[in-house]
Amino acid sequence: MFEAAKYINAYWFLQQTLGTAIYLQSNEGVDFADANARLVVSDKFSSASGANMVHGSLQANGLLKETPGQGSGCTN
Repeated sequence: MFEAAKYINAYWFLQQTLGTAIYLQSNEGVDFADANARLVVSDKFSSASGANMVHGSLQANGLLKETPGQGSGCTN
């Protein structure tokens, strides 16, 4: 079930999962496909605080590009 949840979450939360994959590769040397599913879907990564931790770590290590125009994304 955890393995299924790991990949289902990847579809629902694409940006967060990509960040988690980059974090796991850069900090732990583990490919997302090989990562422990129970850990990936735990609150360490799959929660608001987990996503913030991953985002902060990627930003601090220069692995996250700044997005231009931090607005709503609307062009109108």
